[in-house]
Parts: sequence; C-alpha cells; structure tokens
Amino acid sequence: MEKKGCLGIPRALMFYRYFPFWHTFFETLGWKVMVSDGVRRKEKIIYFEDSCLPMKLLVTHAIQLKDKVDHLFIPRLVSLHRTYMMCPKFRGAPDIVRLATEGSVSVIDETIDLRKGGISLFQSFLKIGEKLNASKSESKKAFQEAEKSFSKFQKEWIDRIHCLPTRQLFEIDIPIPPAGRKAPLRVAFIGHPYNLFDTDINKDLLALTKRLGMEVLTSDFLSEKEIDREVSGLSKEIYWSSGREIVGSLFHFLSGGVDGVVFLTSFKCGIDALLQEFIKRRLKVRGGSSTPLLILSFDEHTGREGLTTRLEAFRDVMEQRK
Repeated sequence: MEKKGCLGIPRALMFYRYFPFWHTFFETLGWKVMVSDGVRRKEKIIYFEDSCLPMKLLVTHAIQLKDKVDHLFIPRLVSLHRTYMMCPKFRGAPDIVRLATEGSVSVIDETIDLRKGGISLFQSFLKIGEKLNASKSESKKAFQEAEKSFSKFQKEWIDRIHCLPTRQLFEIDIPIPPAGRKAPLRVAFIGHPYNLFDTDINKDLLALTKRLGMEVLTSDFLSEKEIDREVSGLSKEIYWSSGREIVGSLFHFLSGGVDGVVFLTSFKCGIDALLQEFIKRRLKVRGGSSTPLLILSFDEHTGREGLTTRLEAFRDVMEQRK
C-alpha cells in the first residue's frame, strides 16, 4: 500500500505502553509511522516552563520530529480507566507541544477519556481516523488490527523484558531470542512506564540490573484484580490511575515473592512525591517490610555511575538477606 504521509510519535510518556496499538492503527490506515530517536549524545534536553523530566523529553522528541512528518500524534489522555484519572500533564501535553513548536506542525490531539463508557476508546480512534481522511470502515478495521497487535504484544511481554534490550522492548514484529538461565535474584521495578523504560530518564537501569544478575519484574506482571486487592484496604481512594497501579504493585511485591523492590520516580513529579511519603508512612504503620526497598529519583543531571553504585549496594543487601 502506498503511504499517505508520515505521522510522528514522540518516544515519550505513554509511548512506553501503547505504542504497539498506535503503530498498528496508523500503519493499517496507510500512514508511515516515524518515532523519535531519543536524546543523542551532546544533544540538550529542551527546557519548557517548569516541567518534570518526562514532559521535557516529550517536547525534545516532538521538536526532533516536527520538520520530518506531516502530523504529530499526541493524544489528550484524560482517563485510561473507567473510574480513575491520568495526571493533569497528559491533558496539557498537546498544548505544550504546540507552544514549543510554535504551531509549525499539525498535532493530532484527540481526547481519550474511558470514563465515558466501554466504546469511548473506539469512538476516539474513529475521530482520529476522520482527521486523517479515513472512512469509518477503514478506521474500524484499523482499530481491530491494533487490538490484535496489542494483545499479542502483551502476551509476549514477559519474554520481551527478559530477552530484549530496553531500546527494543516496544519494537513491533521483532524476533525474541530464547530465554537464558534464570538470574539468582528477582527484583520488581515499579514506576510510571516512562520512568521504567525510557533510557534517557533512567540511563538504561534495566540493562545494568540484568548484568548484575537480577531478574526484572514490573507492574505488567500483575492483573488489575491483584492491584485492586492491595489498595482496597486504604482509608482514602487513590484517584490517579498510575498512582493506584504503583501503590498496589509496591504493596504486592513488598509482601513477598521477590528479593527486592525498586521504586523509580522523576524529580518534580507531584504524584510521585505524594506516593513516596504515603508509602513510607504506610510501611511504618505496618511495621516495615522484610523485602528491601530502594527508591531512585531521576532528573536530567542523574549520572549512570551513581546509579551503578546504589544498585550494586542494593544487590549486596539482597544477597545478605537471602
């Protein structure tokens, strides 16, 4: 099929969960999908207002793409759950990119709010298809193909995270090598998807973890029921969907089944700051945890050497406990 044009997706924020879905949808509609490269050596992260690092990276990646594509896809994510909300920065993300690029590129920014009911995601993508001059039947077919692709990707996730380099985790149709020997230590890494998998944020912490003889687990290994069970006894509801996932996952893994837990946060993230304090107080009320917990906070000045030292010390603690 001859491509209708080029559509750019910044390698930032929820790219690190939904890219397989987005990629398949646009490719099925006949658009070439271009993804930003990441921050190259000596390239500066673009400061825009007083944002957290993940938002600065969104702007940096969008500016990388703006002169190479016909459209940028930056959805206005309000809610990805029937009950809970996304962080407010996701609502403003398209507007921030428009300001940063000075309106020099078209931005596809359809609102996605799953609180409106079960078919709201489908309706949002019908509107996206309409903006790209696709018929309703074409958009419906593309949506169905995207669902199949995303389902396949989720089934492969455990093999992907064990066997692929971090930069290739979200590549589509990439051969997955056979799993090697199991690592002696099992460590759960918990945080927003972009903190976990964006190597510009975490300096490829997962690769370092594997080299140090640790098996990586993430929130994606848990079902929504397991997370709900962990947060059901809290005195106050957590309204942020990502915050709920983080707290539920932390409590689940701190209860056992792993040798250690690492909580990855971004400096200036208001939700992460609140969650850190909440988790510390909650653990104190519970009498602590027998599972070691390491909290790592990242900003643009974080160095790989310091992370290596902290992770090696954390490994030593786990080995002593074991």
